[in-house]
Amino acid sequence: MDKILEVLRLAWENLVDLSIFFFIALAIAATVDLLYLDIVARRSFRKHGLLGVLFTTCLGAFSPFCSFTVIPLIRKLLRGGVPLSAVMSFWIASPAMDPPIFALTAKEIGLPLATARLLGALVLAIGAGVIILLVEKRGGFKDVLRPEKKPAVDERERHAAPAQVAVAAGGGSAVLTEEPTPTGGPVPEDDDDDGAPWWPQAKASLKSKRNWRITGRNFLRDTVSLGKWLVFACVFEGVIRVYVPNGIITSILGGDKGWLAIPLAAVISIPLYLNGVGAIPIVGGLLAKGMAEGAAVTFLLAGSVTTIPAMVAVRSVVNNKVFALYIAFGMLGSILLGFLAQLLL
Repeated sequence: MDKILEVLRLAWENLVDLSIFFFIALAIAATVDLLYLDIVARRSFRKHGLLGVLFTTCLGAFSPFCSFTVIPLIRKLLRGGVPLSAVMSFWIASPAMDPPIFALTAKEIGLPLATARLLGALVLAIGAGVIILLVEKRGGFKDVLRPEKKPAVDERERHAAPAQVAVAAGGGSAVLTEEPTPTGGPVPEDDDDDGAPWWPQAKASLKSKRNWRITGRNFLRDTVSLGKWLVFACVFEGVIRVYVPNGIITSILGGDKGWLAIPLAAVISIPLYLNGVGAIPIVGGLLAKGMAEGAAVTFLLAGSVTTIPAMVAVRSVVNNKVFALYIAFGMLGSILLGFLAQLLL
């Protein structure tokens, strides 16, 4: 009974900490929806593919979101037609690194490993974005979202959002009409944008009580649909911390494993729901017991991307192909970077 209460206590503490960023992500997603910022992002990233990857990588590296709390924003961007290459870069970079994580990593386990973690996160995110960008230029990844079971009648995702703005003759106010997308996923490039100015649409949307109501309903729906996975993630972490002794992790990733510790670090990071900060003391303890530095880099990178709760949330958003790519980038990329770090550190 005492252990169950300890699990619940840890789950509650984690839920309180993560909820702040979870609702920030939901609020940003609602703002994107209300102001049609997805139109701006879609136009910009399709026009400047590589620059878009670099920009979203840097944006993710400076954002405070973990692998789970970033999900609401990711889903909104993908549904708004923002290319997967830019979204994936942000998706990977965001949980892997931010300024507080870098500072704490440098303080706890040293500047060389903190720098390796930072560079590894940037390489992992940019590499994933560039690979996907090359496929996109060949016509791939037109449909990346998991199909909806039924039409999302409350969604304001548009086939041709600029065309929905009708300005009355004589300078009257703009009026928005709703045209929901039957299933999730980016809309085709040839009919989703007529190039009309964005700001008149945004102003019209702000004046529309109907759009405010729709945005509010979407906010509440996303809170419920994604919030249940956040609760699961927090309870899961509590169970791991209470029922899995640290000695098991130490024995698997100890210094006697040599180079084998690097792929093992990627595998063992999967069940551990650790945010960027929570992994630092564990790695510090493992390094003190002789774990290879390359394995530490792999553990820090893979652990932020491929945890089971985060993967469950990712799977609820994207289709099988994108989900497999996400796991491959997180696992294989972190292992390769771990081997590289082991050679250089």
